[in-house]
Amino acid sequence: MPLDLEKIRARREKLGMSQQEAATKAGIGSRQRWNDIEAGRRINITLEILERIASALGCKAKDLLK
Repeated sequence: MPLDLEKIRARREKLGMSQQEAATKAGIGSRQRWNDIEAGRRINITLEILERIASALGCKAKDLLK
């Protein structure tokens, strides 16, 4: 199942987090890496990264899939 990029962006914005804040909270490094994920330029992420993103956004990994 592919990531739902709109859900990731919408959840982050609903929480009032910048891309940098979300990247830091998820432990994925830079704002640029988060931006690449949201923009669909980095579509092959690991399950571990997906779970870290979901945790940072306060949801389950399955909630970020289409």
